[in-house]
Amino acid sequence: MACTGSGVQIPSAPQILVKFLYIKEIYLQTKELISSQFLIAIIAVLQVSYVVKQLGVENFGMVTLIITLPSLIFRATHSRNSDVTLLALKKGSNVFTESIIFDFLIGLFSFSVCFLIFYSELGSYFGIKEITPVILLYLFSRIVQTFSETSKAILIFQGKMKSFSLLEFVTVLVRFLSILFLFSINASIENYLISQTIYSLGYGLIGIYLATKYEKFESTNFDKLSKYFNRIKKSYGKLRFDQILGLIPQHFDVILLGVVSDISSVGIYKFAKKLIEPINYVVVTFNPWLQNKLKNSYETFEINTFFKQILLPLSFLISIFYVVFGRNIISILGSEEFIDSYAPMLILLIGFIFYLYTFWIRQYLLFNDLITFHAYGRLIYSGVFLLLSISLVGTYSSIGIAISLSSAMVLQKTYEYVIYKKKLKS
Repeated sequence: MACTGSGVQIPSAPQILVKFLYIKEIYLQTKELISSQFLIAIIAVLQVSYVVKQLGVENFGMVTLIITLPSLIFRATHSRNSDVTLLALKKGSNVFTESIIFDFLIGLFSFSVCFLIFYSELGSYFGIKEITPVILLYLFSRIVQTFSETSKAILIFQGKMKSFSLLEFVTVLVRFLSILFLFSINASIENYLISQTIYSLGYGLIGIYLATKYEKFESTNFDKLSKYFNRIKKSYGKLRFDQILGLIPQHFDVILLGVVSDISSVGIYKFAKKLIEPINYVVVTFNPWLQNKLKNSYETFEINTFFKQILLPLSFLISIFYVVFGRNIISILGSEEFIDSYAPMLILLIGFIFYLYTFWIRQYLLFNDLITFHAYGRLIYSGVFLLLSISLVGTYSSIGIAISLSSAMVLQKTYEYVIYKKKLKS
């Protein structure tokens, strides 16, 4: 470091060069993921803008409630099951066929649970007056979408980031084009669900097609399936515990707001959350790359360098963007009736940025068989969220639920960082 007369230290030319080369190296390794997730984020923002303008606050809140239950149930039973398959693949065996069958069975179970809830009196809490053919088709498509978890595991394990990126981008693009086409005919909740159905079917089927380039279907029988289930039941159980705990804040926020407040508040809050969710695409960009790096060589990967040279400056730029241009973004992408989304959006920004700082901890815990501690973190996440939301949402509506979610995220990730320092860095 060079010093100026005032004592301010300035990085020397070699240090700047080293930082530049590091950033360049990361970019070259993740450029396909960066490109696809950048385009996906743009499409996602354009999609939510178009949908909210076409449906309005109340209908947008209504469709949010309808898709919340399937998202909650299917994610509870199957989200991140690619991690289970990835751990099985790490042991050096072809589990493609058994994993796909497992996907299907989990999807069928989730379909049945959703159907029974929608058919009962509880369906009214999710905006369901009757089970229409469109809703049935949407639920069926979610079964097919479960196949994508096995496909993603295959692509990550093989280091095929280009194929992984293609799967993510093409399906999102098709969904957006479907919405544009169907809404040009009739901007309705039913057509929105049909677009989501097309997305889910495409995600599952294209995922299988890409995965079969690297793994082939093999004949199986009950004995092979039984051995596979016994092999993965421990990791699957840990991940289910972890995921279910985390789903309470992710989906119950909308349900609670819909029950305690009104549909318009749901629309305001969901729009704010949709605007802040592009931060997740940064995490999605680095997660598969990081998993591929850590599957064999986590001890040699310099996470501190990655944090200081990539995550910190990136988070700073993102934060400045939302704070300075947030109101303009809401006016352009939504309308004046959504301007109340600004405050909850900035509150959510705090939690999502903190998540971006610390998302990598989960991968270290996963590959060191410490994922249970991530589940404990999720327990803190859910507990804090429930305690705060119950006391705040009635008075502060969308702002109260945003405070609850953001606070819960910060406390969860703080706990996980403490575990990382004690269990791994020591």
